[in-house]
Order: sequence, then structure tokens, then C-alpha cells
Amino acid sequence: MKKILFITWDSDTSNYLENLFLPIFKGLQERYGIQVHVMQFSWAGAEEVGRIDRIAKGMDIPYVQYPIHRRPHAVLGTLWTVYQGVYHIRQYVQEHGIHTVMPRSTMPAMMVNRLLNFLKKNKVEVVFDADGLPLQERLDYTGLKADSRQYKILKKEESKLLKRADKVLVRTKKAKEIHLALIGQAHAGKFHIVSNGRDAAFFKPDPVARRVIREKLGVQEEETLFVYSGSLGPQYVFSDMLLLFHRYYLEHGKAKFLVLSRGAGELASMIQGNLEALVIPLAVDFQEIPRYLSAADVAFNFRLPAPSLAGIAPIKLGEYLMMGIPTITSRGIGDTEEPVADKDFCCLVDLKDPDYPVKAIDWIREVVPGLDREQIRSFGLDLFGLERSVEGYGRVW
Repeated sequence: MKKILFITWDSDTSNYLENLFLPIFKGLQERYGIQVHVMQFSWAGAEEVGRIDRIAKGMDIPYVQYPIHRRPHAVLGTLWTVYQGVYHIRQYVQEHGIHTVMPRSTMPAMMVNRLLNFLKKNKVEVVFDADGLPLQERLDYTGLKADSRQYKILKKEESKLLKRADKVLVRTKKAKEIHLALIGQAHAGKFHIVSNGRDAAFFKPDPVARRVIREKLGVQEEETLFVYSGSLGPQYVFSDMLLLFHRYYLEHGKAKFLVLSRGAGELASMIQGNLEALVIPLAVDFQEIPRYLSAADVAFNFRLPAPSLAGIAPIKLGEYLMMGIPTITSRGIGDTEEPVADKDFCCLVDLKDPDYPVKAIDWIREVVPGLDREQIRSFGLDLFGLERSVEGYGRVW
């Protein structure tokens, strides 16, 4: 059995590992006989680490976590973690007979860069999961400056592994083009585009849950229930969603807005006045998300326009469409615009266009009532299904 070590660097709240990667890795093991070991660096507490460990064990996926040090200073703690991480990776490769290391994004790349000679000597393949355009995303949304020493160091580490890795994984054609423009077309053959797939058996409409959840939330059958599921960082422009929803309500009435997010408690200052009775912020367990999505009529998939969007594969769009939910989605997100451009169940909007709310509201009123949710789901399965992701990763090896 081929053994791969997936190395990732996370905060204390990210849940993409168990929601995205572990199901893909489980599929690789079942379909291709590839065993993926997971090494996670994070500053999550013992309870969260234990939760992930139990999920991994349930899927027969070996998992180990190492803490990211944040004292006495975040930068010093990070450097110390990287230094220790190099040792942990070397030991793990030797002890478990790893054939391939797969660092995801910049910090794991920094660790693996310091092991390239060791890995080459031991004939261990390096597959770099470049994960979209993470450094560009930090320039776009976190205030990191392109002329800063920190950015230059991180960019140098990323570029080094893009060049030296045996294979590179990206999520979009645009990300591949951007990387090749930097490192040279001679590297084109080692790039592989893989998808972020979701389990069709998990993300499926539930008519019973629709009735139960709408009753629980106090949403009448004739009311239009908008939904957003995900993080509330600045790149997701929640204020734009709120503005469009409120405008729809003022014009048509009979509408509510369900917000499913771990950060739901942060919304109090934004939903004051009459919005308090209309916006429903909830933090629910991931296992419950499909039941709540089943209750919705229209979904939001917004991203603040920025260069980093070229590398994004929007997981939420896949979830919405697999649930059969008509979706308002902003333009310019990865490669998704082309396949949904002519689909009446997706309303593509330009967030820079001041008239986009008019377009979206007209679409909700005129198009959404006549849509076939099974047709939406079928399209979602083809484009975003877990099987497609497993096949894509399987072709890499």
C-alpha cells in the first residue's frame, strides 16, 4: 500500500480537514489502496484535537497533531514550530515508511524545503498542494504588504517548492497559469488540477427536515428563506448579503435570512432594529448543516473581488447546488463562472456593479419559483461530487 503523509497548518477553529480532506483520503484508500497519514500543526486545544482524532480513527486514517507555538511572540513561536516540524516530518517518514509527502500551503512547504535533500536521497516523492493562491489572499484581505520582509520570505519558500516538487496540486486552471508565469512553462507537466468534492450521500435535500427546521425557526411556507453557510471574514462580504436580503424584504416582504456560521455570535451589531426579527444566526454542528440547508430557498455565495479569487474552488457553491438550492454567486471565483454562466439556477452578479441587487431580486421573483431542484442537484453532483475529487487525486498517483 502506498503511504502518503499530508502535512497541514491550521488555526484552532478550521474544520476543512474533517469536512473536506478526510473523506477524500478515505475514498483514496477504498478505491486506490492509497493510505494517507495526516500530520496537523495547529493551536487547537486538546478537546478539538481529540475530536478530529476520533473522526480520523473512524475512517482508518492515521492522524497526529503538533501544537503551533505562539509565545513569547507569534513570529518566534512560528519559527520554532517550523524548526520542530522539520524533525517531526523526518522522523515520521522514517518510522512509517512514507512514500510521498504532501505539504499543504506555505508553512508546511517551508518545513519540507528543509528536507528536500533527505527526501530525494530516500526516494520520497514530494507533492505540493499549493492550495489556490494563499499568499495573494493574505495580500488581499489581511493587510500583508507585498514589499514586506515577511511576504518576500514566504513567497520565496512557496516558489522554491513549486519548482522543486515532483508534482503540484491546484484547484483552478487560472492558479496553474499564474504559478507557471512565475516559475516557467517548463514545469507545466507536473501540475494537476483537483476538485474540492462533497459527499452526495451527506449533502442531499431532506423534505422532512425542511418542514421541521422551518417550523423550528418560525419560517412560514410562503416565506422565502435565504441562507448563507460559512465563515464571516471580510472576504465573504456579509454586509452585501444583508443589504440585498433587506432590499428584497422591503420590496416583497415574507422573507427571512438564515446564517449558519461558527461566528454567528459576531453578528449582533449588524442585525439591529427590524433585522433582528428577520435574520437568524446559528452555530450548528457540521453534521446538521444539510438539514438546515434543506429548509432554504435561495443561497448566497459571495466573495470580495480580489486577485486571489483566481485560485479559489468555492466549496459552498458545491454544497448549495448538491442540496438543490438556487444560488446568487459573485463573478470571478476560480473556474466556476464558465460552467454556471448559462444555468438559470445560478444568478451571477458583479459586486462592483451598483445595480446587481436589482438583477438578483428580479431573478428570485421571476426565475426561482419555476426551477427544478433535482436538476440543480444533478448538476452539482457532476461538478462538485466527492467521486470526482477522489478520481482527480487518484490520477495524481
